[in-house]
Amino acid sequence: MKVAIIGAGKMGRWFTRYFIQQGHEVSISDINEKSAKRFAETMKISFAHSNPEAARSSDLVMICTPIETVPIVMKEILDYVDPSAPIAEISSIKSPVMLALKKAASSGKLILSLHPLFGPGAEISARERMILVPVSDANSEINLARELFPGMEILPVNLERHDYVMSLTLSLIYYANITLASILAQEDIKELRRLGGTTFRIQLMLSESIMSEDPALCASIQMSNPYAIQSIEKFLSEAHKLLSYIRGGDEEKFRNFLKDVHSTLAKRENMTRSYEDMYKALKAIREGKC
Repeated sequence: MKVAIIGAGKMGRWFTRYFIQQGHEVSISDINEKSAKRFAETMKISFAHSNPEAARSSDLVMICTPIETVPIVMKEILDYVDPSAPIAEISSIKSPVMLALKKAASSGKLILSLHPLFGPGAEISARERMILVPVSDANSEINLARELFPGMEILPVNLERHDYVMSLTLSLIYYANITLASILAQEDIKELRRLGGTTFRIQLMLSESIMSEDPALCASIQMSNPYAIQSIEKFLSEAHKLLSYIRGGDEEKFRNFLKDVHSTLAKRENMTRSYEDMYKALKAIREGKC
């Protein structure tokens, strides 16, 4: 199978390696030609000088560009893609791209809207999870995704639910960690790392990993999601409530706040296991296993 990867960023490179490992012929295109050419030479694959050139004669087209450029790329390549060739995109927020995807599907194209629940550091051979947001025919799209990615777990989720969940698992988490990183950056990180405990080390690792992401991606995660502000405002409301207990020295309200949250979580989660998993993760980090 001939696979065209449009967008040779971190995830585009991950999918390039994935399809090469699957034994497919891969070509890439990217607006940053110099960097993409070097990568293509390293991987011994073809480099296309334009997106239509990459898409033409391909059996599968993967759009791995920033969220805001997906509709532009889709429009650019649509007339060059064979009717039998699926076009897949991997945006982490779906609201900004779905109209363009549905329009492409209505013209007879096979469209997959995917969201990998892993980053570019994931092992190619690992069994990962990937969300599929249906565009026109959920069953056929799910089956096609499972054929293309046989080692992955495909999780179907509708558009509205996907973006709402991402406002909590992406937008809110990035917001909290970027804010935390901005505070810690003003301190002596080496001293904090030396004197901080297990919880701090895990949290610092998470904050620093988020800060290593492309700023454009971080901005898209916040500003492209229609539910992001709602989730962040809810976070700030809870934070201000907790702060009022601390500022007022109201230990009873503080304890009751924690008890209520713990009780709610404990009904749904094995919190003891989470505590144990944190130490397992730290041990793996110390031993260089992750």
